[in-house]
Amino acid sequence: MSHDLGAILDLDACVEHLRGLIRIPSVNPPDGGPDVAAGRDPTGGETAAARYCADELGDAGIAAEVIELTPGRGSCVARLRATGPDTQPPLILLSHLDVVPVDAEAWSRDPFGGDLVDGVVWGRGAVDMKDMVAMELGVMLALQRSGAELRRDVIFAAVADEEAGGEHGARGLVEQRPELFGDDSGRTAAAAINEVGGYSMTLGDRRFYTIQVAEKGIAWTRLRTTGTPGHGSMPHADNAAVKLAAAVTALAADQARRPARVIPVVAGFLEAIGLGEVAPLAESDPARAADLLTSVVTDPVTRRSIDAMLRDTATPTVLRAGKKVNVLPGTGEAEVDVRTLPGTDQAAFLGHLRAVVGGGVTVESVVSLPPVEWPADAEIVGLMHDALRAADPEATAVPMMITPGTDAKALAQLGIPCYGFAPLRLEPDVPFLSLFHGHDERVPVSALAFGLPVLAQVVARYAIRA
Repeated sequence: MSHDLGAILDLDACVEHLRGLIRIPSVNPPDGGPDVAAGRDPTGGETAAARYCADELGDAGIAAEVIELTPGRGSCVARLRATGPDTQPPLILLSHLDVVPVDAEAWSRDPFGGDLVDGVVWGRGAVDMKDMVAMELGVMLALQRSGAELRRDVIFAAVADEEAGGEHGARGLVEQRPELFGDDSGRTAAAAINEVGGYSMTLGDRRFYTIQVAEKGIAWTRLRTTGTPGHGSMPHADNAAVKLAAAVTALAADQARRPARVIPVVAGFLEAIGLGEVAPLAESDPARAADLLTSVVTDPVTRRSIDAMLRDTATPTVLRAGKKVNVLPGTGEAEVDVRTLPGTDQAAFLGHLRAVVGGGVTVESVVSLPPVEWPADAEIVGLMHDALRAADPEATAVPMMITPGTDAKALAQLGIPCYGFAPLRLEPDVPFLSLFHGHDERVPVSALAFGLPVLAQVVARYAIRA
């Protein structure tokens, strides 16, 4: 049986699936009202997106289940089964259906219009990550049309709630329905293909493709201060808002001083993209490392991404204190996005933050998810290298760690290696990383035209019986 699915892949259908999914306002949180979804009601959006996928799969003869661990927060799971003797553990095609809220007034186009203009698809989820949902859906449909005999099950899992930690999606399914991620023999999946990695980046005149083999841990944290309420016209020192501001300022100062710690996968990534000197300098001479990084990497978002690979981070993102201008607040609260490198003791790091903010401020862990790291020499990673080399011989594929978190953390509870590989060839002027959770999210059709057959080749060579 041929491993080549190229002749039966349907790029036009893939693009239309992406546009159709974008038009479903599957905003997380779904109870935020129309303000978070450009005037639309996001209630039940994740289930609607799951049903879209299930209907497309069902029409092709692939049985699909829509699972709501929480009403309105649906995930779609489907399976193509292995046949014949000596089957191997499954492959999971993992994606998420939820998207973050939008500020519609800041967009050039309707965030949920799914517009196709001059070869570009616009809308929330175009890169995070309904493009991957559409590509994985396209690969499943092509496998079904091919009639190929599979040596391992291929499981499609498009899930809810990734943007908030996965309680209603991947994490909940792993805890409540672990059998979904294995085969009839009770073997858990051998690997999963997930979001973020696979995109191209251009440095100077060289193009690289990232293969995500690790990601930082998450420790979303809440600071709380208390004070004595009173009239705003009579200030006093026991002001919860002032205490909160001081705590956040202390965190920012501590972040600016935080030393680098270069883990092996990051050192290898820097070496591969021509920034090998940055790794030792980051630990011994941070100012010189920053200057070198600036001289080579022109995109500021890419520079911030690389810098965040070099250290643990604590970033205040939400501040709340007071309800009325003339009332001294009795409480204050800040939410801090903490990300930790593999090897960092998260509890100890939170203890450090408590010492930084000082007495009178409580520091509470709200969500704690560990870093993950998987072998970069795995069979499926080799297939990713091969597929990218065949599609773009002049480029170089490099393993990397991402600084955000994904549903890989949920599958890690079952011991399933989860590799980020949403292959897209992008022109140097596409501000790809800034489009994650940003305004005017969009993806070129040309990037999907590159990525769909590359993804299909990896899946086919890993799953189709020779």
